[in-house]
Amino acid sequence: MSVSAAEIPDTSVLQSIGDRRSIRYFDPEKKVEDWKLQAFLQAGRLSSCQGNINATEAIVVQRETCDLWDEIEECVSGFNVQIINQSSHLIFWLTNLNAWYGRANDGLSTLALSGALTKFHGWNYEFTMTQTVPRLMSFPTERTENLLRFETGLAVGNAILAGSGLGLGSILIAFGRKPGGIEKAFGLGPHLKLTWGQAIGYPKEDAKAGGQRPRLKFEKLFHKDEYGTPLMPDPAVDDALREKGMLQEQAPLPGRMEELDALASEFGREPGVVSWPEREVKRLMNDEDWDFGPNIRARAEQVIAEGGLPDYPEEMKETFRKLMEEHNLDVKKYLGE
Repeated sequence: MSVSAAEIPDTSVLQSIGDRRSIRYFDPEKKVEDWKLQAFLQAGRLSSCQGNINATEAIVVQRETCDLWDEIEECVSGFNVQIINQSSHLIFWLTNLNAWYGRANDGLSTLALSGALTKFHGWNYEFTMTQTVPRLMSFPTERTENLLRFETGLAVGNAILAGSGLGLGSILIAFGRKPGGIEKAFGLGPHLKLTWGQAIGYPKEDAKAGGQRPRLKFEKLFHKDEYGTPLMPDPAVDDALREKGMLQEQAPLPGRMEELDALASEFGREPGVVSWPEREVKRLMNDEDWDFGPNIRARAEQVIAEGGLPDYPEEMKETFRKLMEEHNLDVKKYLGE
């Protein structure tokens, strides 16, 4: 199926960012059109990459046509089986480590021919070939893998926003239940690293998926001139971003819980959502680091009022204590000690 430019929606980048959700309910009857899939992958292909070496690749899978589906399903966690079976396509994003060692010379040459590597910044052929390329190719595999997996993340991020702008839903999924299972199923060599799996399709749930998820406060994440000095956001800028659709009403929107129960009923699954202990919910709502809006606070009050919440597992206390102390984190915040 081909498409004309006039048929492609002109969604702004800011709106696409605001509309992006991790979709967990796909319409199994609706398949993503080939042209949208191509646009999705093109967005990933055009993402930033060091030295233009193009280390990110992907395998696109449909359950109806892939003979390896049963092996793939065995590698995903149990609570993601329903998701992948309802999705239109699975995309396995790969990082090709050999691109770093085998394509550095060609990649830099393409940048030079494109007008990106100039004498203005100190580039010259002799230095590039006697210093830069040999240095890059001498990097240990562990360092290269860290650098290139980051680039794969950039590619996935580009693709997600393109999909959002085209009305598609997606979610990143870890396929770690059988370590190395995906690589074995596809017969991948050791230089090809599975970085993420991704399910895409058309949302069966409302595209807003209950509203924008809460995040930590802006000033808790971003710092000015030195770590620990908050970079404060301008409220007027946030207001403008709301008008552009980037910042949206926070979850859970009215009717979200009813929508989830209706979806569970339609597919014969257990209704309801997971709850945390009352003490944990109260602690979280009082945490000043989080940017919690009125919707989620009202939901917390409702959950506490309804009661029947679980107890905090005793075995988790020792787990939290051990792991957090290993990283010099304050365990008292979580255990109330």
